[in-house]
Amino acid sequence: MLQNMSGLSSGHTRRREEFKVVIVGDGGCGKTSLLQVCTKGDFPEKYVPSVFEKCVANVRYRGAEFRLNIYDTAGQEDYDRLRPLSYQSANLILICYDVTCPSSYDNLLIKWFPEVHHFCRGVPIILVGCKTDLRKDKVLAKKLWSLGENPITYIQGEETKRKINADLYLECSAKCKENVEDLFREAIKRAIAARKAKWKGFCAFL
Repeated sequence: MLQNMSGLSSGHTRRREEFKVVIVGDGGCGKTSLLQVCTKGDFPEKYVPSVFEKCVANVRYRGAEFRLNIYDTAGQEDYDRLRPLSYQSANLILICYDVTCPSSYDNLLIKWFPEVHHFCRGVPIILVGCKTDLRKDKVLAKKLWSLGENPITYIQGEETKRKINADLYLECSAKCKENVEDLFREAIKRAIAARKAKWKGFCAFL
């Protein structure tokens, strides 16, 4: 859970620096499960499509505390007109896909990156491969094979990261809680760097 990372509750009253993080990706790709494990510590066994949800997580990074306002967006087409509202003032974007669902991977370039690039030009992006535990699922592997498909590899994820010029590519498993905390630590790191660069450029302009 992010709230418990690195001994969060220090008792300090100093106002935390805040960042807005927006998570996008196809419906069912693992966005909401990832967020629930991060903020609540438990994995949802039943899939319930999200519409627009906001969660708050306090994270300690390099001795300082930060507040993440995390917006979980709906991936379904029905919400395409509403979703852009969540992009306003975003400090970081997480584009997620299911490593065992080639169509969700394909939609990175077809839908999600073009949308993010249009509404959030210049905002740091972390590409996230979700559900890595299912790569070892023999039943799912057989089903994919029957369709002439295979799980997306780490190398493919890295190639796409370079193609869309994302800041980082990470794989994780919300169910196994693998790399979940690392993901949000990296989110803080990238958001801080982007904000510093923005202020540096602003000061140079003045």
